[in-house]
Amino acid sequence: MTTWKERHDDAVARQEQAMRAYVAATADRARALQEGEAELGSQAAVGRELGVTRAIVNRAIKALDKKDPS
Repeated sequence: MTTWKERHDDAVARQEQAMRAYVAATADRARALQEGEAELGSQAAVGRELGVTRAIVNRAIKALDKKDPS
């Protein structure tokens, strides 16, 4: 049987792992959107293709640009 502290520490470790996976997936998504923009010619075209607004595409790409300005 584990103690409440061990269960807490395990949950914190799993939360941190999930956050790292979320951040990586978010960056991968933004890079894919950038590739779509290059292929289709505009963020609006990417949005139409995916059924989302241009603003959603733009926001995802800008968030990546802030983290990875390369």
